[in-house]
Amino acid sequence: MNPAPSGDGMYRRPDEIRDAYRDDGVARDYVAGRFREPLGALLHDRQVNTVRRLLAELAPQRVLELAPGPARLTTDLAGHFSGRIVAVDASFQMLSEARRRLTASGGRANFVQGDAFQLPIRGPFDLAYSFRLIRHFADGDRIRLYRELHRVIRPGGVLVFDAVNAVVSAPLRAASPDAYKHYDALLHPAQVEQELRDAGFEVTGLDGVQHRYGMQSALQIYLAPRSRPLARVLMEAVENTGGEPLEWIVTCRRR
Repeated sequence: MNPAPSGDGMYRRPDEIRDAYRDDGVARDYVAGRFREPLGALLHDRQVNTVRRLLAELAPQRVLELAPGPARLTTDLAGHFSGRIVAVDASFQMLSEARRRLTASGGRANFVQGDAFQLPIRGPFDLAYSFRLIRHFADGDRIRLYRELHRVIRPGGVLVFDAVNAVVSAPLRAASPDAYKHYDALLHPAQVEQELRDAGFEVTGLDGVQHRYGMQSALQIYLAPRSRPLARVLMEAVENTGGEPLEWIVTCRRR
């Protein structure tokens, strides 16, 4: 059973966020509920393509995925390089679903249950990626995560994760506060760069995803129930027009 959220109705403390994903139903339905429809699938594909590109460029031998959930990304990545993936998650339920999905796809990874703030593994890793984790924490906890990742990534190694754009997301959340149950840090590019610099990283890429989110969301609501393929094509066209993105894929290098 999920824990009760904080007084403002959001899961925001590390223990709340951790326990919210220790649920068999959440683990089983996570991918279908969030990333199968065209809007979520577009985001998923952008993330996968970014990590695939880095795998090809860096040819890493050791790769860390932090908070893989049900192996949403790793299922699409495991066959794209010859090195070793270590996946660390605090949720036994998520790891069980991840093993099931990855085995079904023919991929392989080493799964470890553990705390992201005190990783039960040693580095050094050449590449680390983590989506839908760091964004859920307030400033102090984000810095703790960056520093722990800095500890296990080799000098010159690369970290990839997602960050939410305050310019686009803040008005959406203000208009529909009840729609958001998990806290997300709403940031500006200068904030992202500064906090990573303070933690020993240098930002090398800040790639926007889900541009013109209002238009893409309308396509999801009104067109996707009738034609998913057409909705996806139009979302891609909208995506390519630029503008402020809903979030970024952040790439940085450990100093």
